[in-house]
Amino acid sequence: MPYVYPVVFSPLDQGGYCVYAPDFKGCITEATDYADGILKIRDGLCGMLYIMERDKMDVPEPTHIDQTPRGPGDIVTLVDAPLEEYRRRVGSKAVRRTISIPEWLDKLAVKNEISLSQITQRALKSELRIHD
Repeated sequence: MPYVYPVVFSPLDQGGYCVYAPDFKGCITEATDYADGILKIRDGLCGMLYIMERDKMDVPEPTHIDQTPRGPGDIVTLVDAPLEEYRRRVGSKAVRRTISIPEWLDKLAVKNEISLSQITQRALKSELRIHD
């Protein structure tokens, strides 16, 4: 499910911005410019959403951009949180699976120094249409 949330860029006196997502308590960062802010807040949003989904917590509905609280000089924009990409980046811990293949095929793979783990990963990614 794609997530998109409003974020607020508040100019800092010393330059740069304080960037935060009002729908998530504690999702806040500092940035030198807009591009930096979007990258950082997107990572923060993904991290929070990842944990909320993992722990089966309620994910907040996004506040409408026109209803997002802002101060004078603040800029509000929408930022997406691409969780699939984030999951691949942080959830890449290997898991052990048992598969069954014919003995003759296993011997041939061993003889040719073929990694069943790598072959299986490539096959699953191909079948699921996942491109790195």
